[in-house]
Amino acid sequence: MSDYSQERLQPEWGKLSILLAITLLSIALFRFVELPGLNWGDVQVFGSPLGFNFDGSTLLTLLVVGLVATGTLSIVQDHPQRENRERPLLLALITPSTGALLVSIFLVQATTWPIWLAALALGGLTIGLLVHLSYQALSPQSPTYPGARTLLNIVNYLMGFVLFSLSLGQQERALVTAPAILILSGLLAIELLSATGAPTGQVLLYGGTIALLESELAWVLGYWPISTWTAATMLTLGLYIWTGIGYQHLLGRLTQRIILEFAIIGLLMFVLVLWIRP
Repeated sequence: MSDYSQERLQPEWGKLSILLAITLLSIALFRFVELPGLNWGDVQVFGSPLGFNFDGSTLLTLLVVGLVATGTLSIVQDHPQRENRERPLLLALITPSTGALLVSIFLVQATTWPIWLAALALGGLTIGLLVHLSYQALSPQSPTYPGARTLLNIVNYLMGFVLFSLSLGQQERALVTAPAILILSGLLAIELLSATGAPTGQVLLYGGTIALLESELAWVLGYWPISTWTAATMLTLGLYIWTGIGYQHLLGRLTQRIILEFAIIGLLMFVLVLWIRP
């Protein structure tokens, strides 16, 4: 193994194993400790009751996301080529933190021990994989960058679909679901667009614009009698098209031909989704 490979693997796998051990142990402790909940009264906003419930499930989610975010930051800081990174280190935390959020949601919803144990095992593997890919994709000069970056893009869209489905599946009014879609799609769009290496200000501007478009689309879909999966597919398709166009524009390669290609792909997928109606 080359000196670069040894320098690349040792800090990552050492800290990654510690991160996974602490995270999984914390999750296991929450399974046996029941914490009291705090409820803030409902407030009527445009006819929708809004309130906040802080209980053990909420604390578990915050703990898991916090541990994964801080652990990922510690790991990527040890990358031997971190000075050649294409974006701020904080943006490398988005995918692992989003994955941790998704894992915590499934753990909270697990009702039986077999399901919880399966969710714990798969969650640990998922978090470890996402942290590993974020580390490998930190520097464009790394030989592992192309494959890791491609997998990260795929994972981001898949996580977006699942999180959109979970958000819409709560059957809340758009006043509740639209902000959730806004935050989720904004984070995912920023992560995807940051791979262009464009200035952070431009990435945040484009990501914020895409987030607004996604939240408006979620608002419209809420009045359309379609299934949750169909609506989530529409949102994921919108994220793909808008992010793809923004990506090409930030690279300075956006042309009428590329816009036409995205329009055709979007139209075909739109018709296909309406025809299948999942």
